[in-house]
Amino acid sequence: MNLDNSAINRENVTKEINELLLSYGFKTSNIYDRSCFDLLARKDDILIILKILVNVDSLTSTQAEELSKIAGTFLASPIIIGLKSKHNYLEEDVVYERHELPVITPQTLCNIIVNDIHPEIFAKRGGYYVKINGELLRQFREQKNLSLKELADMSHVSRETIYRYEQGNSQTYPETALMLEEVLQKPITLSINLLDVKNNNSLDKRIQEPKELIKLGYDIKSSKKTPFDAVSESTKNAKDITKLQEKLENKLDEIEKIRAEINKKTRENHILITNLEKGRNTRTLNNIANKTRDISSVTGYDALFVLENKQDKENIEEIPAIYTWEIKDMENIEDLLKLIKERKNEAE
Repeated sequence: MNLDNSAINRENVTKEINELLLSYGFKTSNIYDRSCFDLLARKDDILIILKILVNVDSLTSTQAEELSKIAGTFLASPIIIGLKSKHNYLEEDVVYERHELPVITPQTLCNIIVNDIHPEIFAKRGGYYVKINGELLRQFREQKNLSLKELADMSHVSRETIYRYEQGNSQTYPETALMLEEVLQKPITLSINLLDVKNNNSLDKRIQEPKELIKLGYDIKSSKKTPFDAVSESTKNAKDITKLQEKLENKLDEIEKIRAEINKKTRENHILITNLEKGRNTRTLNNIANKTRDISSVTGYDALFVLENKQDKENIEEIPAIYTWEIKDMENIEDLLKLIKERKNEAE
């Protein structure tokens, strides 16, 4: 990914990234300049939410919190793309951090998408670090018939340091890891997979409208820094998810299997990207509908408008419009989903 330094700005970087993702099979959303995210991209089970900046220090804590919660709700990977901080340009294949969100350069993203090369180095206060795979380190040491002290002496570290590395995935300086790899003639560092969904944080339950959806069994989670008003998530699998999360903590050997089951259960919760009337005029509603349709298309989640005032329309720019009086007559979530499907089919 070659960016012309003379033409570097957020608009150009965003355009380049969008074209990169499209060329490698991702479906991308429109670009949302005034949102907590700029771009959504999906390929198979991978969903990425990107915020693109020139100076990564311009990311606010409010933006980061909202982005993190949107990613958690959508089971997506939040990534900040940046070119520099206040003092320096960011380096390729290094993962930085701002407000607990990962930050990488456009070229690092390109290496991940194009070559499936994930970075191994991460930056923290005090310098650059890598993570040691303790189990691999022990296996390779034993294969060479080296004791802890022998490997420590050859690598210019203490015996206690080698022991600590082998007991868990410890972090160390890249130079130390390189010395160990030269002695063992094997790679022992862990790559950082930014596309792996780990974030369980989700949008807050802040609002109590539309109460008709709440009555059906949805949690309404508001969003103030996105092109839509809220995300509605049914709670029918909440107990199942809680039990699975407890198993996830207690059975590390089953972690991948349980995580997949959690994701499946969560997706069955019928997340709805939700918009409200709020006294908005037709032009505003149409503008919101166009953005919401785009986001719905990329994420794979259904969208709807919940309207109070009776109008002669069942869709707003192909987004189903459901009236509060209709929801009041429904007995369960399946009735709502059936009506949404019918109105989607009518719009198509």
